[in-house]
Amino acid sequence: MSEQAPKVSVIVPCHNAADYLKEALESVLAQQPPPWEVVVVDDGSSDSSAAIAESFGPPVRCHRQHKQGIAATRNQGLSLAKGDLIAFLDADDLWPEGSLAPRLQKLAQDPKLDGVFGQVEAFASPELAEEERSRLHVPAGVLAGRVAGAMLLRRNVFERVGGFDAGFTVGETMDWVARAEARGIALGRLEQVVLRRRIHSANTVRKAESLKADYLRLLRASLARRRAGGESADGGASP
Repeated sequence: MSEQAPKVSVIVPCHNAADYLKEALESVLAQQPPPWEVVVVDDGSSDSSAAIAESFGPPVRCHRQHKQGIAATRNQGLSLAKGDLIAFLDADDLWPEGSLAPRLQKLAQDPKLDGVFGQVEAFASPELAEEERSRLHVPAGVLAGRVAGAMLLRRNVFERVGGFDAGFTVGETMDWVARAEARGIALGRLEQVVLRRRIHSANTVRKAESLKADYLRLLRASLARRRAGGESADGGASP
């Protein structure tokens, strides 16, 4: 009897991303093999984002909620997802062709891994005028990315680490990865580009306004874990 293919749930947090959501979802659905389900969590959008998600039909489903922020939105997606493996994609980013398959293969080849992440490539959103594009910082080349959209994680990882801290505005994934490391979560690395991050004015402004405060919270949390004895002898962390 052949082994059943793992069920991949892709969680797409969304807030006022009508200009980009269709392309993001199409990039997910084009993967081979395709994900088992795609859960769009619309975080109080005032545009047509939710309607766009709902227009796709299965395997895409959409949950609407009052605005709660990115961390709470990711957590809502986790509560709704039914798959064995969890992936994320922000509503304005893209998965390139061949993004999901190598991550699945890596996990299948090494059962000791709790998750895997790949490379990330940034791009300026093509609809931007040249003047606006010149004001944005678009990192050149590719970088290893332990960011939500570049990871594929076994579902039980969240039982060990917990969800995302809603106290963060933009640093929720950095905080989650730090807590995962403290718990001894094993993440494999791929050299393929698995995520294309769209740079545009809205996300750049939001991050610039919030990043400084979130970095300070991250630093304080890291120091608190160390003072509390953080990592135990087996590489995990105190509950």
